[in-house]
Amino acid sequence: MSKNLLEKQIEKIRETYPESEFLERLFAQINDSYEDFEKVQKLKDRSIRMMSQEMLDLYKTAQKKNEAFIATILGTIVDGIITCDTYGRIVAVNSSAEHILGRKEKNLLENDMSNVLADFDSFNEFIEQYDKVEDQNEIEVFLSGKKQPRIPCEISVSKFEIDEVSYIVIFRDITERKKQEAAIIEEKEKAEKASQAKAEFLSTMSHEIRTPMNSIVGITNILIGDETDPEKLKLLDTLKFSSEHLLVLINDILDFSKIEAGKVEFENIDFNLKRTVRNIVEACKFKGDEKNIEVKFDWDEKLSNHVKGDPSRLAQILTNLIGNAVKFTEKGSVTTKVTLLEEKEVSNVIRFEVIDTGIGIQKEKQSMIFESFSQTDSYTTRKYGGTGLGLAITKRLIELQHSKVQLESEYGKGSNFFFDLEMDKSLEKTNEQEERGVDPSLLDEKQLAGLSILLVEDNPLNQFVANKFLDKWKCDVEVAENGFQAIEQIEKKEFDIVLMDLQMPEKNGFEATAEIRSSGQAYKDIPIIALTASAFMEEKNRALEAGMNDFISKPFNPKELHEKISKNIIVN
Repeated sequence: MSKNLLEKQIEKIRETYPESEFLERLFAQINDSYEDFEKVQKLKDRSIRMMSQEMLDLYKTAQKKNEAFIATILGTIVDGIITCDTYGRIVAVNSSAEHILGRKEKNLLENDMSNVLADFDSFNEFIEQYDKVEDQNEIEVFLSGKKQPRIPCEISVSKFEIDEVSYIVIFRDITERKKQEAAIIEEKEKAEKASQAKAEFLSTMSHEIRTPMNSIVGITNILIGDETDPEKLKLLDTLKFSSEHLLVLINDILDFSKIEAGKVEFENIDFNLKRTVRNIVEACKFKGDEKNIEVKFDWDEKLSNHVKGDPSRLAQILTNLIGNAVKFTEKGSVTTKVTLLEEKEVSNVIRFEVIDTGIGIQKEKQSMIFESFSQTDSYTTRKYGGTGLGLAITKRLIELQHSKVQLESEYGKGSNFFFDLEMDKSLEKTNEQEERGVDPSLLDEKQLAGLSILLVEDNPLNQFVANKFLDKWKCDVEVAENGFQAIEQIEKKEFDIVLMDLQMPEKNGFEATAEIRSSGQAYKDIPIIALTASAFMEEKNRALEAGMNDFISKPFNPKELHEKISKNIIVN
């Protein structure tokens, strides 16, 4: 009740009871109490106002501290931060954003974000593109700086509603990283060019070295075939061994260099696994016979003979392992064992083992034999020779096929080198003659008699060597010294087969073969065998891609040349 209303009520009571002392005393007490009440009420109102102001002051202080704390945090963040409203207008920036862009906050505020984005006409255009990116954590864009018009940055955007802020754009300057990436790419390109130059050098060296070696080995084989004097035959055998050994060393170095350069490729073609391994074992028997060592082949009959894979690389691996086993075995045997480990729906896991009764390897030295240019000791190198690259090459070739070569050996009792390969199953049908161990390409020399052969070869010594064998087999041979002459002679005369050198002046073997295959003439399907002095599979693959039917490496083995000619005449 207000004081005026209280006084009016008291006056009405006095009019009714004008001379009542009791009421007068009561009215005096009420008046005093009301005055006290008013004092209290005023104090209460004052206290409330003071408390409210203090709370407000505390809130404002806390807010200022919070804003200062946030500003400190934003100032220490190395990433640039820009906040924008719904329309893309810049609301705030941190010091890192100022530093990256080279612009002050006052010059950025109220500007459109599109002025900062170098490649977008509007902020909405950027947001639309950003929303389409699957991984929106960070994307790369160019921002426009004061001194640098295109600054490469990683940028991320978050969208939410806080007061007037709708987007927070966080970005990082990646200029230095881009420079490093460009430097890495440049170094990579330089390395690739160097690697290519190295590969070309090795290919050239391979050709240059193997060409004279072809003459040496070829003429040695001719002399061996014509010689009857035992003493001279012994000397010729030594010459042949030395020249073939030199070729092995050359091939090891070239193969190792190629593997180191990452230039190894693997085929995945259908081939007869049993026949391939058996032929490798048979080829190694000659060395075994010389040392009275039994070279054996153990085949798991649960295995299908045909598989898909790279027969050339498998042959290289097994030849290295079997050759090593024969080299380091003085008595006993060397056994090549092929076993089915696991049969899957479309593939088989196959274990290949080469087991010998040779000198064995001490346990502490077993790991080092797979290192480059390494053998167990200097005595081994002096006694048995070799580059020490064979096992290093073998190890790397197996690893490139996602496997691992393993060794079990006891010093003085022999060794077992083994590895597992998963090889796809093949739908090829087995040839019964092959199953019986009869290679249909192994025909007697008389069956090549009268065969019309065009030998395309520019090197006179190589012509001489090849002609010697072809004449011995009673073949009718004509010679062309380059691709131009080869095409001219094929157009004039019908040949049964062409032996085509790859590296020749004017028109090489690749170009000549491609022209023959695309001619549309009757002779376009003539069998062509590449004669290559290169040890690289790339050149052999290139020969097949050019349309050649087969290839043989120089210096060639007469038996291999005979087999290749026979096989391609039968097929065609």
